[in-house]
Amino acid sequence: MKGVRLSAYDKRVPADRERALGRDPAFARKLREMRAPLALPAGRRSRGHAAAVIVLAVVSLTLLAVGVACAHPVLLRGFAATSLLTLAGLIRLTPRWSRDVRATPPAAQ
Repeated sequence: MKGVRLSAYDKRVPADRERALGRDPAFARKLREMRAPLALPAGRRSRGHAAAVIVLAVVSLTLLAVGVACAHPVLLRGFAATSLLTLAGLIRLTPRWSRDVRATPPAAQ
């Protein structure tokens, strides 16, 4: 595929179709509606996810403390379940946080 060159006609046809679709208001509205769930900026989605992980961690540690104090197996199973959910949430957040760290330019000295 590296050596394939398109003719002027082959380049013009898709460009003409894109221009025609760009002028279609119904198509533009459909695209906006499809993008609606992704309308939140990535930072806000990450903050909401981080808040949920923090709440799960607090619930998990509370269940651990109460479960150990009362020696109640149901509370300890609840701790195990919430700690696994917290760990899964942290695993999902780690690539986002590392991407944010890499995207930050180094400070000028």
